[in-house]
Amino acid sequence: MSTGTSRLSVPALPDRWRTLLLLLPVLLLDIGAFLVPMGYLLRLSFTAQTSQGAFVEGSWSTDGYQYVVSSDLVHQIFTFTVAFGVGVTLLAVAIGVVYAYAAWQAERAGRIALLSVAVLSLFTTLVIKLFAVVLVFAPQGVLNDLLTGVGLLSEPVLLVDNLVGAVFGQLYIVTPYAILAVYAVLSTLDRHQVEAARDLGAGRWDAFREVILPHIRPGIAVATVVSFTWSIGAYAAPLLLGSGGEQTTGILISELLLTQFDWPAAAALAVITVTLVFSVLMAILWRFDESGGILNA
Repeated sequence: MSTGTSRLSVPALPDRWRTLLLLLPVLLLDIGAFLVPMGYLLRLSFTAQTSQGAFVEGSWSTDGYQYVVSSDLVHQIFTFTVAFGVGVTLLAVAIGVVYAYAAWQAERAGRIALLSVAVLSLFTTLVIKLFAVVLVFAPQGVLNDLLTGVGLLSEPVLLVDNLVGAVFGQLYIVTPYAILAVYAVLSTLDRHQVEAARDLGAGRWDAFREVILPHIRPGIAVATVVSFTWSIGAYAAPLLLGSGGEQTTGILISELLLTQFDWPAAAALAVITVTLVFSVLMAILWRFDESGGILNA
């Protein structure tokens, strides 16, 4: 009789199943948080419109898409939304590149200060951010008081309740993400490469264009995706800082849902907006992957 304790041998899982088990929580999160809501939204967009409620349950119809296709108001708002999103994205990425480069070039204390400003803004809630923009850019705000006080302006300039205010507000929301995305990649660059380019006769701009810019392309891609995704769905900034004429699809979807109770049209417009964002995302990833810029970084 053996006195030793016997051990149960557990068969080792193949690598494929081990990887699947590790990815299972992420897959479940994606299904619950994205696929299921998007599936319901897609189904809702194909229900029939009705004046008796939000939609006709169990029905199948293209009423919502017909409204989106035939309405001139939707066309105008959608066109403005795309132009607004593209414009804010270009500005945010440009500011993000310049700001990240300045932080990368700065000494340790300056770098910490610059990055702290970008990071701390992310800890502020969206509404407080936008009301801070109002306090700064209003006719009686900090900026106008400063400019009129030093004599650069004879009278205050209207920087809110218009397109400028909407753009400033949206930039305040998305620019910190662009800065951090670019800096995260830029911080991995070996400074000796820039110094070598300068030693070989490249000027500051040539070194930036030939060495730094190719290196930070993955960061620019991420900054572009994040800025465009936030801006194409802009709601709070145009609503609180615009004049009322800067309507975006987000504002229109809210009105269709809460005021007109036209859920099929709101769902159809939301599906089209999400499809546009997803298409832009895939195009950016494809473009950068072909040149070895993001997925191969």
